[in-house]
Amino acid sequence: MIIDDLRKIEISQPIETDLCIVGSGPAGLTIAGEFAGTRVSVLILESGGLDEEASIDALNEIESVGAPRVMNQSLLRNRVVGGSSHTWTGRCAPLDEIDYTVRPWVPHSGWPIARHDLEPYFDRAAPHLGIALQGYDGRLWHRSGEPEVDTRLLRPCFWQYSQGAIYPSRPMRFGPRFIRRTAPNIRLLHHATVRRVKLNEAATRLDSVIAIGPEGKTATVRPKVLVLCAGGIETPRLLLCSNDVITAGVGNARDLVGRFLMDHPRCDAGEFDLAAAGAVLDRLGRRRLAGKAGRPVYVHGLALSPALQEQRELLNCAAWLDTTVADDDPLYAAKQLLSGRDRRPVPGALKIVSHPDLILRGARDLWTRGGAVTRKYSRLTLQCTVEQEPDPQSRIRLADRTDALGMPLSQIDWRVSDREKDSVATLARLIADEFARIGFPVPRLADWIARGRLDRAEFLDMAHPTGATRMALDPSEGVVDTNCQIHGVDGIFIAGSSVFPIGGHVNPTQTILALAIRLADRLKNHVFNVEPSAVAAQ
Repeated sequence: MIIDDLRKIEISQPIETDLCIVGSGPAGLTIAGEFAGTRVSVLILESGGLDEEASIDALNEIESVGAPRVMNQSLLRNRVVGGSSHTWTGRCAPLDEIDYTVRPWVPHSGWPIARHDLEPYFDRAAPHLGIALQGYDGRLWHRSGEPEVDTRLLRPCFWQYSQGAIYPSRPMRFGPRFIRRTAPNIRLLHHATVRRVKLNEAATRLDSVIAIGPEGKTATVRPKVLVLCAGGIETPRLLLCSNDVITAGVGNARDLVGRFLMDHPRCDAGEFDLAAAGAVLDRLGRRRLAGKAGRPVYVHGLALSPALQEQRELLNCAAWLDTTVADDDPLYAAKQLLSGRDRRPVPGALKIVSHPDLILRGARDLWTRGGAVTRKYSRLTLQCTVEQEPDPQSRIRLADRTDALGMPLSQIDWRVSDREKDSVATLARLIADEFARIGFPVPRLADWIARGRLDRAEFLDMAHPTGATRMALDPSEGVVDTNCQIHGVDGIFIAGSSVFPIGGHVNPTQTILALAIRLADRLKNHVFNVEPSAVAAQ
């Protein structure tokens, strides 16, 4: 693979390539990897470099005029080779069956493709993500001895944690792994921020892409096909900024780009008594479960059953145990001592020996839980996250202010509805009631839930922006078609969570990669006519 820095190379004429990918996050690098070793020339344009730079990450600044969001974008989104896999937590799960269906009580719900259309791509996404090909259904619940709840009300759900190829204790970092590949047909051009996508005069097909470096050097790229993989906020921002032919922006003739913005509202729904930590952790803590692909780590949760969602007209939401490690955790102290980073070894040693119960429990955990060792915690909370009903008024616009490269900032008008709050409150109350019924420790519910005060609910986003270039059969209802191509514009495709018509309650990365691989197959088979032998050899 060829790796270039726009700041350091001479650009005297437009760059010609078969496939141009904007963004080197999980979606972009996965699509590029699908073409490795083929005759298709691939150019990846990445705004950042090989390492994080504060001045580059500052280009992600947003204005927020809606529901509260985490404003320090460098904690959530990264302009660096590998994209936001640089800081993601690695939680993976596919969307549920109900998420794809049209639900009469959820306006604008449903996908134009079915879950079974993506099933084979979930399997192919697994090695990219560093996860095992194991199910996420109730069989895991029984294998790990979880409490028997009434499945007419609640259903077990699971997330699997990504394990990196280089450092298995960390989630998969797509950048470091990808740049080690041998792929002479792929070129990565970093420090190249795409600021405009240009169309032909009739606005019917792709013409070129304009990229700019931190010091103002520009490059023009003329690809046969463009795939935008810039993320759930930056992709719609780029389309809106590309307004020289269509004043509303590329793909925005019907004023849909930026609309239907969703995320995963998250809150502390309750808190467990620390005195019951042992029982709670034994049932709801992380687990390593042996399988054909090693010992993947799972976190367990409970979600509203599909039947209850329909009966009470609620949204898909789930809850799980979240832990906060105490300052005097003996395992952390032991790691500091062993690494030599603790310059006060006596207090560190005291932290270790003052908790013999945790030391013994940790030794037991190594045997019974495959390494998911209990720590000393200061808080055990019941975390809830919920899907959002698609709302055209929840949206991304262009702000009046611009970034250092002259592009208008994204103005985020994110909205959280009462249905989302009611769904979380219902789930939390059901969990508390069911835990009391089966004799399991019961969490103290958040005040707004216990008192039924939806107006006092406090949510933050999970940095999962979805829906702002949604997929639809009809161009009057969405920005891209079922092949992720922008309606009415030949040669421009989008890969990422912005095409999700609805986002479910799970982290989006596994579905993003499934869609990305599906798109790569579409381009190989119907655009570039890649020989099957070349595909099979990858």
